[in-house]
Amino acid sequence: MILRPLIHIYDDTLWLIQRKRFDLSPGLTRLIPTMYCWCYAMSFCLFALQFLYRYVAVCKPHLVVFFTGYYFFYWLALILSLATSWGLAAAFMFPQTNRTTESFLYVINSSYDLDPYWTSYVAYKYFDTDENRVRHVNILSFFGVLQHGLVISLSFGTLFYCGIKTYLNIKEHVGMSTKTRSFQLQLFRALVVQTCLSMIMMYIPIGFMFSCPYFDLQLGAVTNYQTVMAQLYPGIDPFVVLLIIDSYRKTILYFFVFRSETTKNFSCLECTDLRCSIVLFFEIIFLFPRQNTITREPQHLVNLDFDEIFRIC
Repeated sequence: MILRPLIHIYDDTLWLIQRKRFDLSPGLTRLIPTMYCWCYAMSFCLFALQFLYRYVAVCKPHLVVFFTGYYFFYWLALILSLATSWGLAAAFMFPQTNRTTESFLYVINSSYDLDPYWTSYVAYKYFDTDENRVRHVNILSFFGVLQHGLVISLSFGTLFYCGIKTYLNIKEHVGMSTKTRSFQLQLFRALVVQTCLSMIMMYIPIGFMFSCPYFDLQLGAVTNYQTVMAQLYPGIDPFVVLLIIDSYRKTILYFFVFRSETTKNFSCLECTDLRCSIVLFFEIIFLFPRQNTITREPQHLVNLDFDEIFRIC
């Protein structure tokens, strides 16, 4: 909201453009896009940590202890370090020069009609041109982009490996009950869709975006697709579980679509099924790592105390 970012590719440069809301000092003006880059990198780190915890909880339950207590601060320090390295790279490895400023003024005037005083930028300039018009790789920018690529690759590798291993491991421990088996299969599908969604909306678009200047792909203002993807993904991701899990989907339809027509027809049996599914969900996600298997049948779960379940979780 403060940054109001625009992303643009022109010539051999990837531009992160800031549209200023306030008249800030040059230092603060430079700090805001740096913090945006920091938050962006943090999202990649959190994606990977989420899938790593799922993998450990399902496949290595004896290691869940390393996600509790003071170990939490170790994980926090790790993701903060990775995000900070991205932010520092954006702040110091992509400096503003006379050449980049000249190109920047052309971009904002020709493509966005913005007042230069109320804008600023971070220029991912991939090449420099000497007096003989020979292009050379900008070494400082090269290592900055390489640092970004390492963080993205580490995050994507962790997400992909843990997602696949978690899916395969849960599939091998399908419960005996038909209801339990059906619910577990829904969780499998949700995990696969969430993994694919993050690839399609985050990892592939940003990887393509950083690659374009190397291959002289002049996307121009079309590069703003990445900003749209980054804003949409956190809002879309929760709907995967809400729409794939039958009980959640039916409940949403009941409350928002059919409530006025079906209030009298919503039977106690349907309520009981919903209660069973919710309890099964929390048992699979939170109690499964402790027991390494699900032994209780759904009909026995109906009598469990919800407050106790949520306290344990």
